[in-house]
This record gives sequence, structure tokens and C-alpha cells, in this order.
Amino acid sequence: MFHAVEVAHFSFSKPDKEENEDFVLLPTSDSQSNIVFAIADGVGSLPGASKASVCAINAVSSVLNDKDFSVELALDRAKREVVNLASSDIRYSQAATTLTLIQVGSKEVIIGHVGDCRAYVRKSNRLVQLTVDHTRYQELIDSGEHSARLLRKNKARLSSVITRALSKSFDMNIDLLILPIEDLVENDSIVISMMTDGAYDHWHKRARFSQSTMDSPSAFINSLRKRIKKAPHDDFTCLNIRLER
Repeated sequence: MFHAVEVAHFSFSKPDKEENEDFVLLPTSDSQSNIVFAIADGVGSLPGASKASVCAINAVSSVLNDKDFSVELALDRAKREVVNLASSDIRYSQAATTLTLIQVGSKEVIIGHVGDCRAYVRKSNRLVQLTVDHTRYQELIDSGEHSARLLRKNKARLSSVITRALSKSFDMNIDLLILPIEDLVENDSIVISMMTDGAYDHWHKRARFSQSTMDSPSAFINSLRKRIKKAPHDDFTCLNIRLER
């Protein structure tokens, strides 16, 4: 089994904003001693966005000790709890959240994903994206009808349109990725990063750090946080984890 040997994260609201709509589940264990962690981002700055992300993460936590725990079970519970939130108070009727959940076992990594948070694995001093954004921009790219060059002027606007989320208004439609553990191992360890859009937008403007920074979750987190704090445009959250056997 793999174990988390170094964990670092940050989560901040956009300056002058009352609530942070991002929420994180730090690495913990399920009933089978697999490592589980997650990240959520409340959608759209609508009333209840921050409550929806907290609700989703708390729902995942509530089923960790179930003997039949699975990523699909956890996302289903998260969906139900967000729907309950939206039904409990008319102010929260449009509450929605993204959620990306990772379970690291002895032979495979399972990722449940809905929305536009991202999971990456470090490979050769790079971060390789494992998830696909559920946004209007990504849909248009995937359709092949438009090139990235033609969509460039409208990328920010189209990327802000979430096409899947946990919500009363969306049907349950998640990506479930099952990856062989050895595909993610490099130098006897796995380094996984999870980010909300307020973090990865800054990362991809200059997607590099030194080798020593990339090797250390704490150094990576500190360097990325300093970069983002110069000009944050949204809530920004990143979780970086090194796992070893």
C-alpha cells in the first residue's frame, strides 16, 4: 500500500470576498486503508455555493468508514446531500459544486470527477493533467469543430460555463477513471496535485518550477501560493501530495 509521506495545501478566497467557495478533503483512509482525498469548488458565486462545496466534502467523509465504500458511492452521496441543501431553502435552490475525488489503492488509482477542478500527476518535472474539464470551452475543443486558436479570444468566458456539476439542476454524470498504479509512479513515489481554476489558471501561465521545488509538496505549494497572491482573480486552492510504499 502507498502512504502519504508529505502533504501541503492552501485554500484562500479572492481578496475582498466574504466566503471561500473552495473546500478540501485532506488525505485520509477509507475502510480498506486506501488513501482518499478530494477538492470541490462551489459553482457560480450563487447563494449556497460555499455551502455546496462543504456539503459535498462532508458527504464523502461521512461514508469513508462504510465497508462498501467506493468513489461512486461517495459521489452519489455528495450529489444527494447537495440536492437536499438546494431543497431545504429557496435561497440555495441553485446551489451547485464541482467535485474531484481520488482513491489510491495498492494496484490502482480511481478518480471520480465532475466539473472543472483538476488532478495532475508529476512526470519528469511536469504536471500531467489526469482529468478533463467539464466546461463549454472543453466541449467545443473536443468536438473538433473549432480549433483552440479560433476559440482563444473567448476562452475565459467559455471556460467559466460549467457543463456538469453536483446540483439539483444537473443529472448525475461523472467521469470515473481507473489508472494502474505503476503508470503514475516515478522514482518510487507518486506526486499528485489537485487545483481549482483559481490556482491552475496561474500555474499554466508559466507551468514550471525547479526540480527541487517540484520534488517537494511544501516547496511547490509555497511557490505557487506566492505567485498567485500577486494577482488573484478567484478563490484559489491547491493540494499537493507525495505518496510512497
